[in-house]
Amino acid sequence: MGKNFSLKVLAVLTALVMVVSCTAVLYNSQDVEKGMGEGGGKGVISLVAPPFIGVAGAAEGGGSVAPRAGTTFLEEEAGISAYTDVEETIDLEKAKTVFRTIEYETDEYIIGSVALPDYPETEDVHAYVHKDGWIVTYYLNEEPAAKILDWADYGTDEKITGTKLEDGMSVVCNAAGVPMRNIKYYDFKYANADKLMVVADALWSPGTDTFKLKLPSDFVFYERSFSHYCRESEGNWIESDMYIDEKKISCIYQHPFIGEETNYGLLSPTQLSLAVFHTIKITGRNTRGTFDAIVLIYQEA
Repeated sequence: MGKNFSLKVLAVLTALVMVVSCTAVLYNSQDVEKGMGEGGGKGVISLVAPPFIGVAGAAEGGGSVAPRAGTTFLEEEAGISAYTDVEETIDLEKAKTVFRTIEYETDEYIIGSVALPDYPETEDVHAYVHKDGWIVTYYLNEEPAAKILDWADYGTDEKITGTKLEDGMSVVCNAAGVPMRNIKYYDFKYANADKLMVVADALWSPGTDTFKLKLPSDFVFYERSFSHYCRESEGNWIESDMYIDEKKISCIYQHPFIGEETNYGLLSPTQLSLAVFHTIKITGRNTRGTFDAIVLIYQEA
């Protein structure tokens, strides 16, 4: 059975999907009988351009909106992103107290990196905060979309309760004393992409687990990426591998065991070609928690 991601705040009605030990297919959007949702696909998050950037048709409800200060920088630097309008003025002095670094600062906005609880500095999210109420959290456009996965929130109920982008936004909102409202997602790197899908698997004890994934040929896929994670050990070492069609794409090995570790990266169109089933496999040795995921950025036909 598929397992749902349970996102804390999300504007779209369809959440991300978890698939454990079974076949996972990115179905055609008209295949309602096989479990399609309002978001355009089983386990899909819609990608919607924010109304303040200079993208044709980006303004909600039509018309044109003057870009806010600093947003050109976002279009040049940002990749996968989450954004919200808190609908009230933000005190930038309060907001910037949780920034690890400040890259740009004016009277109107700040841009920099924000530390995430329980994660090393390499996982910091970037954040744009405008005094008018807009907050954008994002990873850089050269980083894979799979970096958003927040495996630290993954439990035996097989649900992830948020993404790292949402966690970073929560940190900023808490510091500024404003609510998170109506979070939406967008990929600045791929302006034409309108969907994001995650298919993931969990291995709770030493062994092997697999699922199958098929990408329809009538969709346009802009990015394929993976995440591979280990977090527990039965002894003083861990080892885990991730494969696509029996070709190893990731290995996590720690001896002695020093804690959690995540690998992520981009996949080529050859590694996940269209219209055929691919087998994704994880193995775990001396571990109680090994997880993998495929993240897809695409445009539906």
